[in-house]
Amino acid sequence: MSKPLQISLWIIVLVVIIITLGFVNISREQIVFSHPTINIDYETENRFIDENDILSQFLNKEDIGTKLLSHFNVTNLEEKLNNNHSIKDVQVYKTIDGQLIINVKQRRPIVRIFSRNESYYIDEKGSLMPLSNKYTARLLVVSGNLNEPFGKRYQFNYNNLNDTLTDKTLLDDIYKISNYIDNSEFWKAQIEQIHVNKVFEFELVPKVGNHKIVLGGVNNLEGKFEKLMIFYKKGLSKTGWNEYSEINLKYKNQVVCTKRYN
Repeated sequence: MSKPLQISLWIIVLVVIIITLGFVNISREQIVFSHPTINIDYETENRFIDENDILSQFLNKEDIGTKLLSHFNVTNLEEKLNNNHSIKDVQVYKTIDGQLIINVKQRRPIVRIFSRNESYYIDEKGSLMPLSNKYTARLLVVSGNLNEPFGKRYQFNYNNLNDTLTDKTLLDDIYKISNYIDNSEFWKAQIEQIHVNKVFEFELVPKVGNHKIVLGGVNNLEGKFEKLMIFYKKGLSKTGWNEYSEINLKYKNQVVCTKRYN
């Protein structure tokens, strides 16, 4: 077979493939939409959103069985779903057999804030997250002398704040402590509350033991928790968990304890 003839045959085959794919695409887009496949990655036991919440944001009951697949713009749909406060990431695409696939990742809060007359979460990425009327997460909580309105602070990402930022708030430090605790299975199981005292220092309330832990500020955070771990292993293991009313980690290279007398 001559070379020109081979080239001609390849061109004909290529044209046939393009035309065939074009018909397949047109045929797919004309499919009457039935129901999307929705996959939600919760990561934890928290359930802030479900399949119905996803559907309600872009689909009406009358659309099922009547709306064509071509009517769905995947880019616009992703943007709309990403506006949901409970969603971290979403990917939407159409398959060659005419299915609409929606993959959703839910945001993961690590701490719940009680500030004056309102409450909200900070998620693992350091962004504020409103409460849900569907589900209440059981998390580390923060209370005390805290007045940080959600409406004023929700646009900040506390994981990326510069230490010299003039508008820096207590929430920045709370995120640092909460994130440190969240990254440790032991401390996540041991610490249940952060309290902001009258001089705006941080105190920790443990789940085990009738004492409070005075953390002070967030300086040398890792060193303070290391001191506490050593004290737990070498001190409280001998005296018992209820021997002291206060364990103070504020001072360099030492742990100062207040003995319980009642």
